Amino acid sequence: MRRLLMERGADDAVFGHFGAAAGYALAARRGMHTFHTGPETWKHIALGQRKWANLNPAAMMHDKALTFDGYYSARWVVEPFRLFDCCLMSDGGRAILVTSLERARDLRHTPVAITGMGQHNPSNDVHQATHLAGPTGAKQAGEAALSMAGITLDDVDACEIYDCFTYTVEMTLQDYGFFGPGEGEDWFKGGTIEPGGRMPVNTSGGQLSEAYYMGLTPIAEAAMQLMGRCGERQLGPATKTKEPEIILCSDNGGILQTHACIILRKC
Repeated sequence: MRRLLMERGADDAVFGHFGAAAGYALAARRGMHTFHTGPETWKHIALGQRKWANLNPAAMMHDKALTFDGYYSARWVVEPFRLFDCCLMSDGGRAILVTSLERARDLRHTPVAITGMGQHNPSNDVHQATHLAGPTGAKQAGEAALSMAGITLDDVDACEIYDCFTYTVEMTLQDYGFFGPGEGEDWFKGGTIEPGGRMPVNTSGGQLSEAYYMGLTPIAEAAMQLMGRCGERQLGPATKTKEPEIILCSDNGGILQTHACIILRKC
């Protein structure tokens, strides 16, 4: 606890503001004012990812259904975040193997290629950010990755987004350009990111409902989806979605200060 307090400035700690949840809550509260977002948007993210987790036997929340009523009745963590707006705490391990495409073609599973990468670090601290609602860095990182891959957002079949909080998912997708500022609620509602949706997001359940393995959670899931190794949650006919050829992945650091985007493609 003392270390967490030390990591925040004295002016923050004296008001009880310390830790990642409080930092993201500050950005989300400003986002509610700036982008007219809030729980009405975030509930669709929490429920959509839980539906994917319900198809994933390895997910911590595999056998735990979630409803809108359950979302709203959950306890507060740091306002405006309720329990299901926040990622899980997990012990475990995850690994990916990176090798040359030439060698990968001789392996048992369909190889997956890294075709685009981008990174942007907009600020050192949320207080130095150009706007407190969270300049995620996704815009520039995404543009660089898409340009390197030679594609546009229209070519993306699914997204695996770093989801420490529901708000992070919304801001990341907004900054990538999937929808405009303040349009998140309309974009997410109707099952957009769920099984059967037009843009599946965090198909393992993500860090909100599968497990928290930092950047490996989205990257490993994208690779497995493109290899066709996801069983009941596999994108394609089994989940009434498009068979994936291209998946966009993100990673995020600090309190929305750093961002990485990676484009993976089935070979």
